[in-house]
Amino acid sequence: MRGAAIRRGRIGEDLAVGASAAGLALCLALAGGIVLLLVRAGLAPFWPQPVIEYTLRDGRTVLGELVLRRDDALIVRGDEQVRPGDGYLRLREEEILAERRPPDAIARVHADGRHSYRLGEAGAHEPGVAAAEPRNALTFAGKLAFFGERLRAYAFGGDRPGDHGQGLLPALAGTLTLVLLMSLIVMPIGVAAAVHLHVYAGRGRLGALVRGAVASLAGVPSIVYGVLGLGLFVHGIGGGLDRWLYADRLPVPTFGTGGLLWAALTLAVLTLPVVVATVEEGLSRIPDTQRLGSLALGATRGETLRRLLLPQARPAVLSAWILAVARAVGAVAPLMLVGVVKYAPASPIDAAFPYLHPSRQFTHLGFAVYDQALISPDALVGVPRAYSAALLLVALVLVLNAAAGLVGRRLRDRDRALPI
Repeated sequence: MRGAAIRRGRIGEDLAVGASAAGLALCLALAGGIVLLLVRAGLAPFWPQPVIEYTLRDGRTVLGELVLRRDDALIVRGDEQVRPGDGYLRLREEEILAERRPPDAIARVHADGRHSYRLGEAGAHEPGVAAAEPRNALTFAGKLAFFGERLRAYAFGGDRPGDHGQGLLPALAGTLTLVLLMSLIVMPIGVAAAVHLHVYAGRGRLGALVRGAVASLAGVPSIVYGVLGLGLFVHGIGGGLDRWLYADRLPVPTFGTGGLLWAALTLAVLTLPVVVATVEEGLSRIPDTQRLGSLALGATRGETLRRLLLPQARPAVLSAWILAVARAVGAVAPLMLVGVVKYAPASPIDAAFPYLHPSRQFTHLGFAVYDQALISPDALVGVPRAYSAALLLVALVLVLNAAAGLVGRRLRDRDRALPI
């Protein structure tokens, strides 16, 4: 009987280990798949696509670039006559008699972003043509240079024809500035609230009530925080500041409109429950014997907190910051109510004193994903560019997480090096 029980226990243990390993492998596969999808779908649009000449069975010829292959049909981008995106053709495969890639094919980019395609150099220098790209004649090195130039123009808003706007660099700067400003607001408040709950509120009814409220706030949809930020921060506090300090500028608002400061405060309120719960959980893992021993040796509550509890809770503080950043970066809905725009008239950070201008509007990578995917007039171009913005957003989060991990590792190494 005992041997059978031991065997059953070992089988159960093996099953548990296998299930946990399978779950870990699934998580890693999903994470890797998401990154690979973003890399492939986000970078592929910038690689030069060949110009293909299709000969149809009815005698017509179509010159353009293949955009999408779906079932038994091809979506081909042909000459755009009036605006970008009006030249797409749907060709069924049974209609195509032959296809070839002429070495003298030219992809012409017009000043307004339209594309057209010609054979030979005859139409390369017509009025209104800003660039002529001999894509089929490019070598691999030429394709790499073409890829780098298009990627640079999209990221930095360069002078390439058809790439209008500011590029992704202002959105990256706006996202990073917003995250750092939000962190400066939420982390001190969140850590202080967690310390008060753990050290002073204890496990009484009031502490349980506050913890329940914090847990409930963590599940509130982000758009609700956006409405709160719009009513409380923008119209309430911002409108009051305009009436008191900038009455001579009214009805043009200064702080009574969406801006970086109100967005940071809104995200701070949004992420505060996560910070409080995570830091308090880290404090609760510290054995009570250490705290009681410190008090028994004559240390005050403040000294015990400052020299014992908070240093041991550093990993929890870093984890809280990482979780707050992850949620704040992905919360686009509230930002659409409190200050994010497609094109910012001026950067919130510049060389003019006081260098940081919290009343200004800003751009954001999350909003760039939404804008490209849903608002772009050319979906077959906008959706791949949304993948590009999402790839940059994921890279930003990974860099911030790696920086937090590096800081945490150095803090742990420093604590281990201290003499006992």
